[in-house]
Amino acid sequence: MDPFLVTSLLLSLSGFMAIWLIHVPLKDAGIVDYYWGPGFAVIGWSGLLMGAEASPIKLLLLSALTLWSVRLAVQLILRHRLMTGEDARYARMRVEGGPSWWWQSLYKVFLLQAVILWVVASPVHALVAAPASATLSLSGEIGLFVFAAGLLIEGIADWQLHRHRRAGKSGRETLASGLWAYSRHPNYFGEILLWAGLGLAAHDLSGAWWAFVGPVVLAIVIRFVSLPITERHLIASRADYAAYAARTPVLVPLPRSGALNAGPAE
Repeated sequence: MDPFLVTSLLLSLSGFMAIWLIHVPLKDAGIVDYYWGPGFAVIGWSGLLMGAEASPIKLLLLSALTLWSVRLAVQLILRHRLMTGEDARYARMRVEGGPSWWWQSLYKVFLLQAVILWVVASPVHALVAAPASATLSLSGEIGLFVFAAGLLIEGIADWQLHRHRRAGKSGRETLASGLWAYSRHPNYFGEILLWAGLGLAAHDLSGAWWAFVGPVVLAIVIRFVSLPITERHLIASRADYAAYAARTPVLVPLPRSGALNAGPAE
């Protein structure tokens, strides 16, 4: 295995283990989300620090990735501060795990996310490995546009959801306006777009087919793991969610309703 791949994996594992140690006395696994965005930026910049060739386009893409990571971290921290207690997902796992959950969470939550982050970071690894002389062709420029569109959609969706939470409506009323009128999870859709764009740009610069592995894995995890868990929680906790789900697409913001709607993600 390439030495940088080993180093980046160790960096990811170390970062999440450090957060796990902080979480143990706090009994709040929700803080694991704080590192999801910054973890990718750490991998990218560490590659350059380890001696990978730098170039203006590499620095541009890594700076854009860092902007996304900081925005996401701030949004997740603000969301967490508005919660009363631990995130419901992890609170349920804590109850089910019993007294031994404090150490089970190390590999069931923290190290698992470290490995997923490392795999999803395949475009970042490809970008770091690309030669400094590489330039973007039309496909890479399209990738930049898709990345920017995903960043914008995710940012707007998160901002609208934050305003909804600040108004004290999150726990009792489903947000059904703005981007959320066209998709039940526009923030997830934006993130999928963002990583698809980065994968396209990284492949264009490096020629590495595996630059697309991360975006594909992320899309699969979101659609078949994250969305079903989130949907089950929302249906169980909000009286108006079933009606909202019946008229609103689950992910892709298309004008669907009634029988054309995809229904709850399962």
